[in-house]
Amino acid sequence: MSRFRSRYGDQPLHLIAVVITFAIAGYALTRIVASPEPISFALYFAGAIVAHDLVAFPLYSALHRLAGHAGSRVRLGRATINYVRVPAILSAFGFVVWFPLILRLDTQRYLADTGNEPPSYLGRWLALTAALFLVSGIAYTIRLRRGRPRGPAKGPPGPRSPRSGAAGPVEPEGPRASEPDAR
Repeated sequence: MSRFRSRYGDQPLHLIAVVITFAIAGYALTRIVASPEPISFALYFAGAIVAHDLVAFPLYSALHRLAGHAGSRVRLGRATINYVRVPAILSAFGFVVWFPLILRLDTQRYLADTGNEPPSYLGRWLALTAALFLVSGIAYTIRLRRGRPRGPAKGPPGPRSPRSGAAGPVEPEGPRASEPDAR
């Protein structure tokens, strides 16, 4: 195993994952090339790359900076900001994927493809967004509750921690469990 690791640079599981990933990518490429319009897919993919690099990346980088500044003003940690950031990003991805149907821009194509009128994607997207923020809020509440002590503190308070001003752990008097008994 160490010989394989020294030659390859990582564990065999990594190599298996890389081979599987390339197999999936190769299969997807064969499906794209065999499709009736491979050029339109290539144009769509190139447009997605350009749109991400020129529009989306600067936008979410700026939002990340704003969230960091706002979080530092109200003394929120990075983990706390993530409880808003993650559902917002997932909701934005959902909007980007289904925006023609959410904004009802492509109802004729939907009707031609399915034979049915398109349902209200706006309502579904809003429900998805609300559910994402609800689950995130519940997770944040659970995190806050786990961080607090459940009952009144027993015994005298410990020394103050210089960093947070909160009471630190109280060291028991006498020898520690790892130290031999000095009798």
